[in-house]
Amino acid sequence: MIKIKYIAVLSTLLLTACVTTPYQKAGFLSSTGGFEDKEISKGVYFIKSKVNANTKPQISLDYWHRRATELCGHSNYKAEVLTSFDTNVNPDPYSSTSQWPIAYGKVFCNKS
Repeated sequence: MIKIKYIAVLSTLLLTACVTTPYQKAGFLSSTGGFEDKEISKGVYFIKSKVNANTKPQISLDYWHRRATELCGHSNYKAEVLTSFDTNVNPDPYSSTSQWPIAYGKVFCNKS
């Protein structure tokens, strides 16, 4: 019976280790990444989109623009967005360091 529990736990860990980041709000339960946003002035938001190392870097930028469209209510906005990588270091000596793609910057929602 104990072997079955160990096999079930190990199988779950192996399956979740290869999961790509879905479009989701970042938070405690979203360990694969997600987006954050903050209104910094009327109609201007700072957005950060972070995806895990199993997700293509372009996806972080796609999620950034998707969130910008949601916040502005339209896709005719001005964007000041950069892309980079965030290094996640695992303290476990048997795990490797991974590069998580991020897109971050300001969106100006006014149609001017």
